[in-house]
Amino acid sequence: MGYDKKVYEEADSIIRERRNNALKVSELKKEKLFREYPQAEKLEKKLNYTMTKLIRVVLNGERELKSALNELKSENSAIQEEINQIYRQAGINPSELEPEFFCKLCEDRGNKDGRVCECYKKLVKEIACNNLNRLSPFKLSSFQTFSLEYYDDRVKDNEKMSERERMRKYFDYCKNYAKTFDVNSRNILMRGNTGLGKTHLSLAIAREVIENGFGVIYCSTPEILSKLEKERFGKSYENSEDSEETLKECDLLILDDVGSEFQTSFTKNIIYNIINFRISHQKPTIISTNLELEELETIYSQRLVSRLWGEYVIMNFVGRDIRQVKRLEKYT
Repeated sequence: MGYDKKVYEEADSIIRERRNNALKVSELKKEKLFREYPQAEKLEKKLNYTMTKLIRVVLNGERELKSALNELKSENSAIQEEINQIYRQAGINPSELEPEFFCKLCEDRGNKDGRVCECYKKLVKEIACNNLNRLSPFKLSSFQTFSLEYYDDRVKDNEKMSERERMRKYFDYCKNYAKTFDVNSRNILMRGNTGLGKTHLSLAIAREVIENGFGVIYCSTPEILSKLEKERFGKSYENSEDSEETLKECDLLILDDVGSEFQTSFTKNIIYNIINFRISHQKPTIISTNLELEELETIYSQRLVSRLWGEYVIMNFVGRDIRQVKRLEKYT
């Protein structure tokens, strides 16, 4: 996966800071112990010296290698026991003085045995996601602030349930979706007129999924396509594939207001490529749109809409424009 050079530089900086902080805290603990128990510091230095002698014996290949090694090991054990006695006297577990690394596997180096550590891969993904999410209003919506009282609870003619009951089912599904989300979760298509709660619920999902440690990108489709187009054809061409790659690879992608963007062959291809890639690689996506599926088919293609029908849980939002209802309530 390729990201902008600055993403890797930021990740490297964070990794270094994590390791340096862990080592610094460890050293401060030891310094405090040594001030109270100076003998412990002397023994630690003596222990380090025996280790140096041990290495020297092995490298020099002395004739009585086995005997020399046994002698040094005995000396090492005796010193270690003296140190342990001081630890016991101080009521300290030796492990408490060791560095507490963020990642125990690579000890905050970013790699293990010549391979990139999973902690580094996760960090890079988080940084790339955060860069695209900086302007996203995650904090504005939650499941707690979503009210079903704005939906009509009367069952209309030829309807099996009221608008409120239908929206309650969608609400419960979304809440459970966020709670149980993993990288194999299903795709969701939210469609319906403006102001029915699509953005609110998708942001509520994003907020909880992020809190559970997953990499989420929420973006207004017109805004992200404008950004991608500027990257592709503007002065920042060298980074043109970075944002698109991040959109394809994040744990959960939320595309809000699909179909409202300025239509060009570029935007149509990008939308298709991203959605198709994520379906093919089984990466969860949530799409919200004000358009009917037939209108989406006219804009994009029958092939794309067919994939949406087959691969997405479709939610048809109903009711009145909640934003307008709230405005009326405010002035009445």
